[in-house]
Amino acid sequence: MKTIAAPANAWEIRMNWGDRALEAEVVDGRGRKTLSLGERPEDDFVIGGGARLHFTWTEAGLDVSFSTGVGGTASLKGDAPVPLGQLVERGVVKEAASTFTMSLSGTDALQLQVSGQHIEVRQARGRIARLRIDAWATAALVAGLLLLALWIGSTILPMQGLNLIPKTKPLTPAGP
Repeated sequence: MKTIAAPANAWEIRMNWGDRALEAEVVDGRGRKTLSLGERPEDDFVIGGGARLHFTWTEAGLDVSFSTGVGGTASLKGDAPVPLGQLVERGVVKEAASTFTMSLSGTDALQLQVSGQHIEVRQARGRIARLRIDAWATAALVAGLLLLALWIGSTILPMQGLNLIPKTKPLTPAGP
């Protein structure tokens, strides 16, 4: 697998249980553009407590929506971490019914807690894994397999069966 430098607007979402890493995903415009966490079948990763989180990549940054049951802090523009409740009071985090939304950009970061799981959201740094698909190599592989199948077929079809068991002559009764 090839690694590439993280693009300028790639976001890394890391999920931990205590000091044990559970999952890490990169959300960016070239690969995965959304990530859902929750208990529903359509969610990408399971988190407990009935909570839901959804991350959507945008050209401006990362849109985050989360349900009640999610706690934590946000560090906006490199400032000290602030509890999410204070950001709701300030209007930075928008509230609609039981869903909260906010947008991250630049040096923003989130530290979230859900039922003992810790979820860290920040811009991706360093190198990230990318699976490059080489169209020419794939086409050559498919053509080679097709030629191999044709060669095997052309070799087997004209063959005649081997008669390893001799044919026996019918028994005729011995004459008078």
